[in-house]
Amino acid sequence: MRITLTGASSVGKTSLAEALAEALQYPLIPELARELCRETGYERIGEIPDQEGFKRQVLAKQIEREKSLRSFVADRSAIDAWVLWQRWNLCSAMTYDSESFYNIVRDHCRNYTHIIYIPPLITPSEDDFRWTDKDYQKQIDRLTKSTLFDLNLLDRTYTITSTDFVERCAEVLQWLQK
Repeated sequence: MRITLTGASSVGKTSLAEALAEALQYPLIPELARELCRETGYERIGEIPDQEGFKRQVLAKQIEREKSLRSFVADRSAIDAWVLWQRWNLCSAMTYDSESFYNIVRDHCRNYTHIIYIPPLITPSEDDFRWTDKDYQKQIDRLTKSTLFDLNLLDRTYTITSTDFVERCAEVLQWLQK
């Protein structure tokens, strides 16, 4: 299984990804934007001067890490890379660069066997790294849902319904067993 979790910031992806990786005994691919940010000497993504280049690096690292593993649980994915690309390029017209980014994501997403979409059901907590504003969270959530549809991934997507962490784990494990 090649499992990825997707959704807006601060919806519980990391906690659930860690629990699933442990329960399934699969390698965990962490949120790679945080890793890259630290590797380049920045504390927050907003501090990085070359935002477009950073987004491409995150996508390339995500794909590289996923291709290196037979099975995994990924906290974020190429789906999220495209969602964030769209959000931060919202006011600009579609360019050859955007089309290229989209095509890479579209082609790579065919490799996911199970996608767990987590809607914003819990109050976001601030961690000084990501944006946790409720309006921003709603924007990302809308883009995530439309991306899952646009990339034709709904047939392999499970939508979380529980707010309780233990119940979330149970409902996902039950879905994965089917």
